[in-house]
Amino acid sequence: MLAIPVIEVQSGRCVHTHTEASRQKVITDDPVDVFIQLVEQGAQQIQLVDVDAIRNRQPEHLSLVNKLKRQFPQVKLQLTAGVCNSEDIQIWLDSGADWVTVGGRLLRQEDKLELILVEMGEKVIIGLDVRQSIWRNGYSPAPGMSFDQWIEAIEDEGVAALMFTEIPETGHVNGHNLLAASELATKVNIPIIAHGGVVSKSDLSSLLQPNYKKLHGVTMGKPLFEGAFTYQEARTMLMH
Repeated sequence: MLAIPVIEVQSGRCVHTHTEASRQKVITDDPVDVFIQLVEQGAQQIQLVDVDAIRNRQPEHLSLVNKLKRQFPQVKLQLTAGVCNSEDIQIWLDSGADWVTVGGRLLRQEDKLELILVEMGEKVIIGLDVRQSIWRNGYSPAPGMSFDQWIEAIEDEGVAALMFTEIPETGHVNGHNLLAASELATKVNIPIIAHGGVVSKSDLSSLLQPNYKKLHGVTMGKPLFEGAFTYQEARTMLMH
């Protein structure tokens, strides 16, 4: 199971969300430093979130992505940037991203999404964020299609993975998301990444249980930067 660290970048700085104050908290002025530390601890795949691109709906930190990929060509880079069209995706791919995350409102634009997946499906990771109650009561991003039909359609286009988040009705994403993502992984052929839910070493230990073995990977951000565990500890645990 892949341990995928998450680096959020805003205005050229590495940040993470400070929940209590609902604002961004600066970790370091240089995200390259964080990237280097993660690579030195064995990271093979890293998710980079461009906060400015998500807000502005256009590519922003292209030079950073290009620099990181040139310096660490062996590291797979998945980019989350609120993309709206295939042109944006191609720009990010040209800058050095290995995969680009597609989600949000674009999932509900069937014609546009279909064209994107036909053209570059293997370079796309689908980001699916769903409220817990909606997910449990049956959900499909595409009107007129069941979830099984929708999954079959994106599988046929060869998308790289589906990054899944089950959002609780109250509080923050927790370990239940890991279980929900794992259940999904047993039902589909596409690789499933649990996005969020790892907050402690206890969560990492839980992932060693047999019912999680179908998960392709899990993302982790804030716990790493707040010292709950190191990336090396997480990677070592999930390798076993």
